[in-house]
Amino acid sequence: MFVQAARYMHRHNATAEDMMKFMCYGVEKEPDTVKLAKMNLLLNNVRGDVREANSFYADPHNAVGRFDYVMANPPFNVDEVVYDKVKDDPRFNEYGVPKNKSKTAKKDSDKKETVPNANYLWISYFATALNPTGRAGLVMANSASDASGSEYDIRKKMIEEGIISQMVTLPSNMFTSVTLPATLWFFDKTKPQTDKKDTILFVDARNVFTQIDRAHRKFSDEQIKNLAIITKLYNGDTAAFADLVDEYKAELANAPETAADKETKTKAYWQSNIDWLLERFPDGKYRDVIGLCKAAPLKGEDGIEDQDYSLNAGRYVGVVIEDDGMTAEEFNAEMLSLNDELSILNAEAHSLENKI
Repeated sequence: MFVQAARYMHRHNATAEDMMKFMCYGVEKEPDTVKLAKMNLLLNNVRGDVREANSFYADPHNAVGRFDYVMANPPFNVDEVVYDKVKDDPRFNEYGVPKNKSKTAKKDSDKKETVPNANYLWISYFATALNPTGRAGLVMANSASDASGSEYDIRKKMIEEGIISQMVTLPSNMFTSVTLPATLWFFDKTKPQTDKKDTILFVDARNVFTQIDRAHRKFSDEQIKNLAIITKLYNGDTAAFADLVDEYKAELANAPETAADKETKTKAYWQSNIDWLLERFPDGKYRDVIGLCKAAPLKGEDGIEDQDYSLNAGRYVGVVIEDDGMTAEEFNAEMLSLNDELSILNAEAHSLENKI
């Protein structure tokens, strides 16, 4: 995050005065990670104040309503957070604190009631940390997008208030240590004052990735730009779309036909990115694209209310059904042929099993 922040300022030719205005604040529970964060701040020439604390029980920066931007990748599905310690904290209770449906009888009478899942504590924490013009982006477990019970009530309140601007579903295997897929949540505190108050942009990016190896994926720089341009188009920035297409065309003009190594991007690569953009947004303006993006309204048929206030992008974006170009007769003939082939392969497999 610090590296990206420094690069952002350099790209925008930030002056010394701008650099002095920019300040990163953070909270981290593990002492060694605090030291790493402080070292990163120093190495990237970013002013910052990272404190050692447990975010659930301490608020060293007095966070409520203070921040212009929040970025976070919190741990998912944390349990054992004591309910009584967070229920009166304004960081968590503005939208409601997650609560168990019923208190189960415990043999240990001293056992404290815990929050069933801390995912919505994080979500509330980051939402309430924003000032009146603040924006946030956070990574969260997919399960939070349509969690039920008290979490449903929290999500509904946020949706109806209008602060959730966008949801992006990520591919699986994007993390180095776990395979589970995740979702990006975006908040914008100015959105309730706009005509987009009752609309949320959903982007399904599960099919947009670069395979690194069998177990890991990532977004290439161009894939990030292509996904980001959807938001810019949605917000009416058609010039940014034209600039991105022109950027790719300039790269195309200078690219080689074939790559000398894996890092070299060829003409075919740049043409594929141009095609990706123009096939989906041929007029250079935002439109809903099946399987990719949908601006879903709060009310109306198949709106967010109809979908029980789910924030799962797949419910709104839909799925592209590829046309195989075959008639019904051709399809039946193909299936019969494949079935015959499968029978032969099964017989061969049984024969090999007997030999083994």
